[in-house]
Amino acid sequence: MKDRPTALTDLYRKLETTVKGFGDVEVVTRDRYALFRTTRIFADLTVMRDALRVGVHIGRKVNAPYFIKVAKGDKRVSHVALVRTAEELRTIMPFLREAFDLAVSEKS
Repeated sequence: MKDRPTALTDLYRKLETTVKGFGDVEVVTRDRYALFRTTRIFADLTVMRDALRVGVHIGRKVNAPYFIKVAKGDKRVSHVALVRTAEELRTIMPFLREAFDLAVSEKS
């Protein structure tokens, strides 16, 4: 988060705090990237100059204008959103929760 606007740093902290509140979540960070996982990755994040690029991996496809990219994998559908405001973060938070719940349900 070095050299990023304070608003973006605050947004990341809010996202991380909320996701950790879901349960046992490990956050792996490196440079400008973060992975959120239980036993499997359920979300990933890239810190851009003016936004958080959040990838959410759920079990279904969602058609919504705030997802700029949707890609179907073998078991999950990845949805990408650019998050610049607390309102945008609130919009995607239910999908982050859904992704977390899916990952937890698949624990062996």
